Amino acid sequence: LVFTTSTGCSYPDGHLITTSLFTDSMSEKTKTGMAILLVISMLLSGCTQPTGLLEEPPPIDDVPGCMDENASNYNPHATVSDRSCTYPEPEPDVSLASQSEFCDDVNPHHCMLPFPAPAFLVDDGTTTTGYRLHIPGEAIPDSGSSPSDEFHMINRLDGYSPSTQIFTTFESTPDVSGMADQYSIGDSLDPTHGTLLMNLDTGELLPHWVEIDMRSQDDEPTFVYIRTVRGLDHDASYGVAYRNLVDSEGNSIEGSDAFVALRDGLTTDSPQIESQRADYEELFTSLGEAGVDRSTLQASWFFHTASTASILQDMVAMRDDASQRLGDDGVRCNVTEVVEDYGEDNTTFRLIRGTFSTPQYMESDYPPAAMRRDASGSPEFIEFREVVFAILIPQILAEEGRSGSMTILGHGFMGDGDGMVLANRVFANMTGRVMIGTDWKGWSSDGDFDALTYSLINVEYFQHQQERHMQSIVNNLAMMRTFTGVCANLPEFQHEGTNLVDVSDVNYWGVSFGGLRGPALMSMVPEVDRGVLWVGGSSFTHQIERSTHYITFELLFTESIAYPSRNDRGIMIAAMQSIWDSTDAETFLPYHENGLDGLIQPFQMVYITSMNDFQVATLSCDRAVRTGGLANLEASAWHPWGVEVVSGPITGSGVAYFDGNFPEVPTGNLAGSLDYHSNAHGQLVPQSAAYTMAFDFLDTGVISDTCDGSCTFEGVWD
Repeated sequence: LVFTTSTGCSYPDGHLITTSLFTDSMSEKTKTGMAILLVISMLLSGCTQPTGLLEEPPPIDDVPGCMDENASNYNPHATVSDRSCTYPEPEPDVSLASQSEFCDDVNPHHCMLPFPAPAFLVDDGTTTTGYRLHIPGEAIPDSGSSPSDEFHMINRLDGYSPSTQIFTTFESTPDVSGMADQYSIGDSLDPTHGTLLMNLDTGELLPHWVEIDMRSQDDEPTFVYIRTVRGLDHDASYGVAYRNLVDSEGNSIEGSDAFVALRDGLTTDSPQIESQRADYEELFTSLGEAGVDRSTLQASWFFHTASTASILQDMVAMRDDASQRLGDDGVRCNVTEVVEDYGEDNTTFRLIRGTFSTPQYMESDYPPAAMRRDASGSPEFIEFREVVFAILIPQILAEEGRSGSMTILGHGFMGDGDGMVLANRVFANMTGRVMIGTDWKGWSSDGDFDALTYSLINVEYFQHQQERHMQSIVNNLAMMRTFTGVCANLPEFQHEGTNLVDVSDVNYWGVSFGGLRGPALMSMVPEVDRGVLWVGGSSFTHQIERSTHYITFELLFTESIAYPSRNDRGIMIAAMQSIWDSTDAETFLPYHENGLDGLIQPFQMVYITSMNDFQVATLSCDRAVRTGGLANLEASAWHPWGVEVVSGPITGSGVAYFDGNFPEVPTGNLAGSLDYHSNAHGQLVPQSAAYTMAFDFLDTGVISDTCDGSCTFEGVWD
């Protein structure tokens, strides 16, 4: 018998391959098994033909192209994989004219708008906030005399200033007459208000007011400000929104093309815009959770504030290094002059002038000069130098043969320590206090006026000015360490066997600029923990355009050699806050009560301020009070929105507002008339109720109502 099986393979001649199994001598079981094995082996072998019996079939060439009809290289005859397909770039929904690769393209009116612009926040996992602030020099407006470079002090930060200004522009100017202003702040919390400021970390809507830039020039779009009422939290994310705005004729305000594309999900040809899309989607989601209809938005953006450690990194590094070099007692002092009975008015027993040794980090004592920095950008010690001081011992201490406590004096704008000490000799004798002072380098009479003119022509120089401010804090630290240490028992302090100077309890008295910088000094100098801040405030850039001091420099600032564009000037002023933060009161005020380990020591203060001050706006004192959470004496002539009113006495920190019935300051970011420059600002300190309150506080730490229920006085201004 023959068992035949076919492999299913054929040769070119058409014959079918067959295999016969002769079974004469095989059992059925064996025959069956062999047949199965043979079939399986043929199937697995692929029907290998005998050598020379068949030739290899010719290969089929690949046909270039793609089999996907949607691809740009589509070819219906192609045999290659779809993975070789190429597709044309889709046309964007919106074509944008980019200002520059270095700009934030959301607002086409200026490279750095909106402010503070999120495009300049770079992700950085090594920082506290997770961001690094980087504003390239190409984005910063050039002055008329030189191109701008990057600000090394700004780009060291891990976020924007918590005291930042917030603003943007539109093609037409909105009508803000129905929105919250500085006298109706609470209206901003209405769910339908035209602007919103939100803490994105907590979802809280924050009070604010809205202002149109009163300094706008006709050929530029107008800034629309959202004014914060206090310093923002450090290391926090914020969202800003403008919605349902109309112009003076009732026409709806249009958002920029870039913003509309982000809002409405339209694609653009701007990589810079597309890179921000995911972050904007998160913002829109957060605003939606607060009840904001996305379609009503005409401008919106987000930003992140810097951490406290980042803001204070230079100041703390200098303080810690200087403190180590000074030790517990300082290094030395040198008395250069002693004047008995200065002024011959029976107020001064002895005026002592001289120098004390101070660690220095500035390349030169005379401005403009830069701080020396190491390879990482941190301040670097250079040497010890001699810094001037003046000490005034009042006559009453010599007459009564007793010691008087020491008070550090902080002078005003472009003043000096010596002049401040001499100007307070009547108070010294009245209260039995020893007065001591040195120059506040940065804004003192020691060359800083000329340095400021350089800064107005090229704002990069403001970095040098602020570095001098920080050096001034170190100078005060060295002064106190020295005169409570190695120089606490100078022969010049002695009279008939008594040391007339008691250095066991040192406090602070600062007026005007000295009032602005007092919190920084008390935070950084352990020997001082209580102070009176006269006509002071916080957030320098929020107050400067409202000050008559600005008028003195404005003409130069607007010249063609400087910054003839109003919008350039406004943005530069706002950006400078990130530089000034390291000594601005607003940085320290949130921590005044408990301090911040390793950074800020606790301190107590009383703000005594004057209504309708033309030099330091009362609004800036309001900011300081809210930021510090201070109580307001009920007898005050002004009770700012959102501040607790206490009948008194107040133990600890607080504020009292005095009113001399002076002319009202302008509303908005304008300075008043120079005719009233010094009236409210300068007439407050001599008021008996005011200085009695101040000295009582220095003695006891208690703010008492010395106003007999009403802190008012008859000012002289006409």
